[in-house]
Amino acid sequence: MKKSLLLAASALSLTLISGGVLAAPADQPGHQSPAPGTNNETVSAVKDATAGVVGEVSAQMTSTARGFVTAAATSDMYEVEAGKIAEDRSRSADVKAFAKKMVKAHTETTDQVKAILAQGTVDAAPPAHLDDRRQGMIDDLRGASAADFDTRYLSQQVAAHNEALILMQGYAKDGDVIALKKFAAATAPVVQDHLNMAEDLQKQNDAMLKKAGR
Repeated sequence: MKKSLLLAASALSLTLISGGVLAAPADQPGHQSPAPGTNNETVSAVKDATAGVVGEVSAQMTSTARGFVTAAATSDMYEVEAGKIAEDRSRSADVKAFAKKMVKAHTETTDQVKAILAQGTVDAAPPAHLDDRRQGMIDDLRGASAADFDTRYLSQQVAAHNEALILMQGYAKDGDVIALKKFAAATAPVVQDHLNMAEDLQKQNDAMLKKAGR
Protein backbone atom coordinates (compact mmCIF):
# COMPACT_ATOMS: atom_id res chain seq x y z
CA MET A 1 0.00 0.00 0.00
CA LYS A 2 2.79 2.41 0.94
CA LYS A 3 4.64 1.54 -2.26
CA SER A 4 1.53 2.31 -4.32
CA LEU A 5 1.11 5.66 -2.59
CA LEU A 6 4.74 6.56 -3.20
CA LEU A 7 4.45 5.67 -6.88
CA ALA A 8 1.27 7.72 -7.19
CA ALA A 9 2.91 10.69 -5.51
CA SER A 10 5.92 10.47 -7.81
CA ALA A 11 3.69 10.30 -10.88
CA LEU A 12 1.74 13.32 -9.69
CA SER A 13 4.94 15.28 -9.13
CA LEU A 14 6.14 14.52 -12.66
CA THR A 15 2.75 15.52 -14.07
CA LEU A 16 2.81 18.84 -12.24
CA ILE A 17 6.32 19.62 -13.39
CA SER A 18 5.79 18.62 -17.03
CA GLY A 19 2.39 20.27 -17.10
CA GLY A 20 3.80 23.61 -16.14
CA VAL A 21 2.47 24.03 -12.59
CA LEU A 22 5.98 23.87 -11.18
CA ALA A 23 7.75 24.69 -14.43
CA ALA A 24 9.97 27.73 -14.89
CA PRO A 25 8.00 30.92 -15.56
CA ALA A 26 7.81 32.29 -19.09
CA ASP A 27 9.51 35.54 -18.03
CA GLN A 28 13.20 35.98 -18.68
CA PRO A 29 15.31 35.23 -15.57
CA GLY A 30 15.41 38.18 -13.18
CA HIS A 31 12.94 40.20 -15.24
CA GLN A 32 10.84 42.84 -13.49
CA SER A 33 7.61 43.87 -15.21
CA PRO A 34 5.88 47.25 -14.78
CA ALA A 35 3.00 47.65 -12.35
CA PRO A 36 -0.55 48.00 -13.71
CA GLY A 37 -1.32 51.52 -14.90
CA THR A 38 2.30 52.66 -15.19
CA ASN A 39 2.60 52.35 -18.99
CA ASN A 40 1.75 55.07 -21.48
CA GLU A 41 -0.89 53.63 -23.83
CA THR A 42 0.33 55.55 -26.88
CA VAL A 43 3.89 54.31 -26.40
CA SER A 44 2.70 50.74 -25.81
CA ALA A 45 0.57 50.86 -28.97
CA VAL A 46 3.55 51.94 -31.07
CA LYS A 47 5.80 49.29 -29.51
CA ASP A 48 3.26 46.53 -30.10
CA ALA A 49 2.63 47.64 -33.69
CA THR A 50 6.37 47.51 -34.36
CA ALA A 51 6.59 44.09 -32.71
CA GLY A 52 3.79 42.88 -34.96
CA VAL A 53 5.59 43.96 -38.13
CA VAL A 54 8.83 42.35 -36.97
CA GLY A 55 6.91 39.17 -36.15
CA GLU A 56 5.34 38.94 -39.61
CA VAL A 57 8.70 39.32 -41.33
CA SER A 58 10.29 36.75 -39.02
CA ALA A 59 7.45 34.27 -39.62
CA GLN A 60 7.78 34.63 -43.38
CA MET A 61 11.47 33.76 -43.20
CA THR A 62 11.11 30.65 -41.00
CA SER A 63 11.55 27.37 -42.87
CA THR A 64 13.96 25.28 -40.74
CA ALA A 65 12.82 22.89 -38.01
CA ARG A 66 14.88 24.65 -35.36
CA GLY A 67 13.51 28.05 -36.32
CA PHE A 68 9.95 26.75 -36.46
CA VAL A 69 10.13 25.05 -33.06
CA THR A 70 11.57 28.18 -31.48
CA ALA A 71 8.96 30.43 -33.07
CA ALA A 72 6.01 28.15 -32.31
CA ALA A 73 7.06 27.49 -28.72
CA THR A 74 7.72 31.16 -27.99
CA SER A 75 4.37 32.08 -29.51
CA ASP A 76 2.65 29.53 -27.28
CA MET A 77 4.47 30.79 -24.17
CA TYR A 78 3.37 34.33 -24.94
CA GLU A 79 -0.24 33.25 -25.60
CA VAL A 80 -0.51 31.27 -22.38
CA GLU A 81 0.98 34.07 -20.27
CA ALA A 82 -1.07 36.77 -21.99
CA GLY A 83 -4.21 34.67 -21.60
CA LYS A 84 -3.64 34.25 -17.87
CA ILE A 85 -3.15 37.99 -17.48
CA ALA A 86 -6.32 38.71 -19.48
CA GLU A 87 -8.35 36.21 -17.45
CA ASP A 88 -7.33 38.18 -14.37
CA ARG A 89 -7.44 41.76 -15.66
CA SER A 90 -10.04 42.02 -18.43
CA ARG A 91 -13.36 43.66 -17.58
CA SER A 92 -15.16 41.84 -20.39
CA ALA A 93 -16.69 38.38 -19.91
CA ASP A 94 -16.22 37.69 -23.64
CA VAL A 95 -12.54 38.63 -23.52
CA LYS A 96 -12.01 36.51 -20.41
CA ALA A 97 -13.64 33.53 -22.15
CA PHE A 98 -11.44 34.04 -25.21
CA ALA A 99 -8.33 34.31 -23.02
CA LYS A 100 -9.22 31.07 -21.24
CA LYS A 101 -9.62 29.37 -24.62
CA MET A 102 -6.19 30.65 -25.69
CA VAL A 103 -4.50 29.27 -22.57
CA LYS A 104 -6.00 25.83 -23.22
CA ALA A 105 -5.38 25.81 -26.98
CA HIS A 106 -1.77 26.97 -26.82
CA THR A 107 -0.94 24.60 -23.98
CA GLU A 108 -2.21 21.80 -26.22
CA THR A 109 -0.14 22.86 -29.23
CA THR A 110 2.95 23.07 -27.04
CA ASP A 111 2.31 19.50 -25.91
CA GLN A 112 1.90 18.41 -29.54
CA VAL A 113 5.24 19.91 -30.56
CA LYS A 114 6.95 18.34 -27.53
CA ALA A 115 5.51 14.95 -28.51
CA ILE A 116 7.03 15.32 -31.99
CA LEU A 117 10.38 16.31 -30.54
CA ALA A 118 10.27 13.37 -28.12
CA GLN A 119 10.44 11.02 -31.10
CA GLY A 120 14.08 12.07 -31.45
CA THR A 121 13.99 12.76 -35.18
CA VAL A 122 14.15 16.56 -34.93
CA ASP A 123 17.33 18.38 -33.89
CA ALA A 124 15.58 21.20 -32.04
CA ALA A 125 14.44 22.15 -28.55
CA PRO A 126 11.88 24.73 -27.40
CA PRO A 127 13.20 27.77 -25.52
CA ALA A 128 12.68 27.99 -21.76
CA HIS A 129 11.72 31.67 -21.67
CA LEU A 130 10.19 34.45 -23.73
CA ASP A 131 12.31 36.35 -26.23
CA ASP A 132 12.80 40.12 -25.88
CA ARG A 133 9.94 40.95 -28.25
CA ARG A 134 7.30 38.84 -26.49
CA GLN A 135 8.60 39.89 -23.08
CA GLY A 136 7.99 43.48 -24.13
CA MET A 137 4.44 42.60 -25.21
CA ILE A 138 3.75 40.94 -21.87
CA ASP A 139 5.11 44.03 -20.12
CA ASP A 140 2.75 46.19 -22.16
CA LEU A 141 -0.15 44.07 -20.89
CA ARG A 142 0.98 44.11 -17.28
CA GLY A 143 1.65 47.83 -17.33
CA ALA A 144 -1.60 48.81 -19.07
CA SER A 145 -4.25 50.68 -17.12
CA ALA A 146 -7.54 48.94 -16.37
CA ALA A 147 -9.31 51.17 -18.93
CA ASP A 148 -6.77 50.39 -21.67
CA PHE A 149 -6.17 46.71 -20.98
CA ASP A 150 -8.70 45.13 -23.34
CA THR A 151 -7.62 47.37 -26.21
CA ARG A 152 -3.98 46.40 -25.66
CA TYR A 153 -4.70 42.68 -25.28
CA LEU A 154 -6.95 42.41 -28.33
CA SER A 155 -4.59 44.43 -30.49
CA GLN A 156 -1.78 42.08 -29.54
CA GLN A 157 -3.96 39.04 -30.16
CA VAL A 158 -4.82 40.08 -33.70
CA ALA A 159 -1.15 40.72 -34.51
CA ALA A 160 0.09 37.56 -32.73
CA HIS A 161 -2.38 35.27 -34.46
CA ASN A 162 -1.70 36.86 -37.83
CA GLU A 163 1.99 36.13 -37.26
CA ALA A 164 1.24 32.57 -36.13
CA LEU A 165 -0.92 31.98 -39.20
CA ILE A 166 1.90 33.11 -41.50
CA LEU A 167 4.29 30.83 -39.60
CA MET A 168 2.03 27.76 -39.81
CA GLN A 169 1.05 28.21 -43.44
CA GLY A 170 4.62 28.94 -44.50
CA TYR A 171 6.16 25.97 -42.71
CA ALA A 172 3.40 23.64 -43.88
CA LYS A 173 4.37 24.60 -47.42
CA ASP A 174 8.15 24.94 -47.26
CA GLY A 175 9.25 23.26 -44.00
CA ASP A 176 12.02 20.68 -43.82
CA VAL A 177 10.56 18.08 -41.41
CA ILE A 178 7.47 16.10 -42.40
CA ALA A 179 6.08 15.63 -38.87
CA LEU A 180 6.31 19.35 -38.15
CA LYS A 181 4.89 20.20 -41.59
CA LYS A 182 1.83 18.05 -40.81
CA PHE A 183 1.47 19.73 -37.42
CA ALA A 184 1.69 23.18 -39.01
CA ALA A 185 -0.88 22.28 -41.69
CA ALA A 186 -3.32 20.95 -39.08
CA THR A 187 -2.79 23.93 -36.77
CA ALA A 188 -3.20 26.68 -39.38
CA PRO A 189 -7.03 26.46 -39.59
CA VAL A 190 -7.27 26.59 -35.79
CA VAL A 191 -5.09 29.71 -35.74
CA GLN A 192 -7.32 31.24 -38.40
CA ASP A 193 -10.36 30.64 -36.18
CA HIS A 194 -8.59 32.29 -33.25
CA LEU A 195 -7.64 35.24 -35.44
CA ASN A 196 -11.27 35.64 -36.51
CA MET A 197 -12.39 35.59 -32.87
CA ALA A 198 -9.80 38.19 -31.89
CA GLU A 199 -10.79 40.47 -34.75
CA ASP A 200 -14.48 40.22 -33.81
CA LEU A 201 -13.72 41.04 -30.18
CA GLN A 202 -11.52 43.95 -31.26
CA LYS A 203 -14.38 45.39 -33.35
CA GLN A 204 -16.75 45.03 -30.40
CA ASN A 205 -14.26 46.74 -28.10
CA ASP A 206 -13.69 49.59 -30.60
CA ALA A 207 -17.44 50.10 -30.96
CA MET A 208 -17.87 50.22 -27.18
CA LEU A 209 -15.08 52.77 -26.82
CA LYS A 210 -16.51 54.89 -29.62
CA LYS A 211 -19.93 54.85 -27.96
CA ALA A 212 -18.31 55.93 -24.70
CA GLY A 213 -16.60 58.82 -26.51
CA ARG A 214 -13.08 57.50 -26.17
